Amino acid sequence: MSEGPDAPSDFVGLVLGALAFGVALGVGIQGLVTWTVRTLQQGAPNQAPPALSSTPALVLLLGTLAGIVAAGLASWRLLAPIHNPWRQAMLALIAGMGSFAVSLVTLPIDRALGRPGLLGLAAVAALVCGLIGRRLSSKRQPA
Repeated sequence: MSEGPDAPSDFVGLVLGALAFGVALGVGIQGLVTWTVRTLQQGAPNQAPPALSSTPALVLLLGTLAGIVAAGLASWRLLAPIHNPWRQAMLALIAGMGSFAVSLVTLPIDRALGRPGLLGLAAVAALVCGLIGRRLSSKRQPA
């Protein structure tokens, strides 16, 4: 890792913060994706068999992929001060896949609380991202 003048003093805090930010971002996006799918399904007839080419299925598949990619890219960007692309890539991949695993919480939230619960999950994820982002940006500021 780099020891230049702009290198962070707390690499562990940076890594944990970037991973948490990425996971929260991915979970929030997945909450919005699931809310969108449920909204699209609300007007559809119940007897229609599920099809991979249907709009809800495409939104779910592409939205899930977008959440994973967004989580990875956000973590990659936050990990830039470590100046090591291999570690950035490994940790970004962990954040992306971790966000997918944690986003499975959208299923019980959807069943228990419905669409308002999914919006609440997205709001909590946005709040967590804001808090972590503020914490990480304050650590980058020179004292």
